Amino acid sequence: MHPQHANASVGKNSLIMAVGTAASRVTGQIRSILLAAAIGTTGIAANAYQTGSTIPQVIFTLISGGIFNAVLVPQIVRTLQHHDAKDRLNKLITLAMALLIGITATMMFLTPLITRLYVNPNWDSQQRALVNAFTLWCMPQIFFYGVYLVLGQILAATGRFGMYAWSSVFANVISCAGFTVFIVLFGNASRRPLDFWNAQTLALTAGSWTLGVAVQALVLFIPLMKIGLHYRIRWGLRGLGLRSMGRVAAWSLAITAIDLVIGMITSQINTGAPHAAGDLYNVAGNGSYQYAYSLFILPYSLIAVSITTAAFPKLAQSISKHRIDQAQHDLFSSLRLVVLCMVFFSAALIVMPVPIIRALLPSVNLHDAALISGPLIGLSVALLPASVFLLAQRTFYAFEDGRSTFLVALVQVSVQCVLMLLSVVIMPPQWWASAVGWSIALSNAAAMPYLFIRLRRRMPHMHHDALTLARTLLYSLLAGCIAAGVCWIVLHELMAIWHISASAAGVMSWVQAVVICIIGSVVMIVLYGGILHLCKVPEVRTLLTMVKQKLLRR
Repeated sequence: MHPQHANASVGKNSLIMAVGTAASRVTGQIRSILLAAAIGTTGIAANAYQTGSTIPQVIFTLISGGIFNAVLVPQIVRTLQHHDAKDRLNKLITLAMALLIGITATMMFLTPLITRLYVNPNWDSQQRALVNAFTLWCMPQIFFYGVYLVLGQILAATGRFGMYAWSSVFANVISCAGFTVFIVLFGNASRRPLDFWNAQTLALTAGSWTLGVAVQALVLFIPLMKIGLHYRIRWGLRGLGLRSMGRVAAWSLAITAIDLVIGMITSQINTGAPHAAGDLYNVAGNGSYQYAYSLFILPYSLIAVSITTAAFPKLAQSISKHRIDQAQHDLFSSLRLVVLCMVFFSAALIVMPVPIIRALLPSVNLHDAALISGPLIGLSVALLPASVFLLAQRTFYAFEDGRSTFLVALVQVSVQCVLMLLSVVIMPPQWWASAVGWSIALSNAAAMPYLFIRLRRRMPHMHHDALTLARTLLYSLLAGCIAAGVCWIVLHELMAIWHISASAAGVMSWVQAVVICIIGSVVMIVLYGGILHLCKVPEVRTLLTMVKQKLLRR
């Protein structure tokens, strides 16, 4: 495939994924607003729900980042090249569903034990029972997330990105409906006694979210039938090529183990911070951290995940055909796009975190927004290295190289673990959630040099592309720092004129927060884009050319 055609294909598919992801994130943000209005961001209920709903997602993320993405997804790309592709795909889907049913059932049975690993020992038995209840209602999501991933990757490998990109909107809409009914019936339940939570209230919160995830997965059978694949249960491993992926699977399981440990430590610290400080409502805990993470994930999923999802099938195909130069070109083109976007979003989130939180979560008051801003700033710094790691990880999997992914992850997790444990020892509990965010950023950055050393072993001729990427990074950081500095000065003067403040004891209405975000965004976009254009960064000039062509056509 010609490089320009390849870029156009990746760009078009990335755009489709980005638009669908944007719709998903908009509805997801509405869901977060309603969730905060229903159970708040601090207190036992908020921390219990965030922990219970996060555990299944963590478990599946580990599975998908390991066994599924390392083993099954590359085999989907290879399977499509065979004459009996439909039969092989039916076997792959059946195998995936059987694995997911087994994993989900096991996790549901072990829920009380698993929550003990994620919840700080300071929680009493009634508080733990609430976490167990939320977790149990959410555990079936593991199965449906897995079905969504496998079916979505089949559609992506065949160039059908539409429904895959938009199906998560269904999950958010159904969950929003459940939270809306909850608010109408019960109002804000952040300070309700623990016996308030029963089958009805659990069903409207955790249950509606699980139902939405189920619909998100099952609707993908519709476009699957449109491409001629009518799923039938087919058992058997012969012809799937899984034996050759055994070593990759072993390394992936090792990554799963270390990520699981770091996730538990993170949750223990976040759930323990309010109890250690003796203040459940004025110290950032797991609820505040998870809301910060939900804002961090907006640009991450919109840009990094969309680009990676669109580029991965092409990377896997090029590597399977030993077209390393083509795979290298696609990888570094994607990395440069990620750098340009992530530096901007990091700068914006760092310079105006509280206004952004207030604007995107209007149901959160200024006090709680200030608590969320602590971990959000640290996570914002992690945007770029985490996105680069995601693309590199998928590239290693395309090479059937699980060892490199494990070694890089081991470096990252080791640094993160040390930083988090040190923060608990030397910092007061009020700073623990923020320290978790910063530990993710610093550990990802620390692992980057080693990541590229391992990548060079697979792409020995990447010197020129690496220099181009480094130049793009340098210009982006320069533009981001200047844009952020000017934006901070402008917003500081503006807030002084309006007599508003971003501190926990200050005053800032939702309308004022939105206006501040709009003004700050305009300032940053003009300066960031302008500086990069003056520096003649190729991707910016290409983007401007595409916009001009679109406008002229209209």
